[in-house]
Amino acid sequence: MPEENQKPLTYSQLVEYTEKLLIPQLEEKLVNEREFNEFKDKMYRDVDSLITKVDKLIQENKIRNYQEKKEKEFFAILVKSLKEHSILSQEELEQIARLEIF
Repeated sequence: MPEENQKPLTYSQLVEYTEKLLIPQLEEKLVNEREFNEFKDKMYRDVDSLITKVDKLIQENKIRNYQEKKEKEFFAILVKSLKEHSILSQEELEQIARLEIF
């Protein structure tokens, strides 16, 4: 590359500079088609793997929520029955209420 005191590059000098210096520097930073395809394939595999894991977590969460809902319904029936038949004292019923399960 010319210094500030020198004249600008001619077209042929620019081509020579580009071929000798610029293109090799760019080639170090670029990937070829095979490398790009390998990278792309790895990214797709990684995304597919994440989607599979997220799907499993969503299903597990739905099942857990369903089970928790059923458990709450069961304990609500149980506590109501215990209260109606005077099996639990008022203090015990208040302790259950403070747990905020239902």
